[in-house]
Amino acid sequence: MGKREKPRKGLEFSKLILCFETLLVGYVSHRVLGFVGQAIAVGYTGSLPYLTTFITAVWAAYGASVSFYQQKSGRENVKKIEASAVNRTPDA
Repeated sequence: MGKREKPRKGLEFSKLILCFETLLVGYVSHRVLGFVGQAIAVGYTGSLPYLTTFITAVWAAYGASVSFYQQKSGRENVKKIEASAVNRTPDA
């Protein structure tokens, strides 16, 4: 008798959120930097504090969520390792 294979899980919800957030942060950064590049191209010499504040807030939120995701996945991996160690049968 062969080993019974576990059914594959789909993409976990937390990974899906993190992937979506990564795309969103990339898109926002691209748009803001494009706007700043356009401002430089037309010779704008003023400041753009609202854009720097926006980029800072977006990346700070992204950093916090990545940190929480890594902590969560680390705890899950410890549980998975412990469970596999308990289920392992020693070779005789």
